[in-house]
Amino acid sequence: MFPHPCGELFERAVTAGADPKAVIPDEYVVVRGGTKTIPPPGTEFSTSAGPTLDAAGCGVQHGQLRATTAGAIRAAGGVVEWVPQLSPRGTMNNQHAHVTEAGPTVFPELVPNPVPRKQRIDQGV
Repeated sequence: MFPHPCGELFERAVTAGADPKAVIPDEYVVVRGGTKTIPPPGTEFSTSAGPTLDAAGCGVQHGQLRATTAGAIRAAGGVVEWVPQLSPRGTMNNQHAHVTEAGPTVFPELVPNPVPRKQRIDQGV
């Protein structure tokens, strides 16, 4: 499943002049992988974005994640910025985004990543 085509669409849009802080649509799912707590307001952290939970989930290697939408983050005063990044294993992740929340988190409790390990970035390793 990784990479999802949306990452290539983000890249093309930004190359054509789109604002990296606006290129991820409000209705897209944004996930924070792993079991660590969400950082405090004002702290930037890594996420993955996609049009569905599966599409966003394939961009993280973790077996658990928290999911919300780009629109929910922005409605609460936060920022979602597309920032492609190399994974720890050197795979370019064009679904990667930085999130900075302005107040209490809009990310709910952990849920299992619905994407099988072998279909995630770096095969979930």
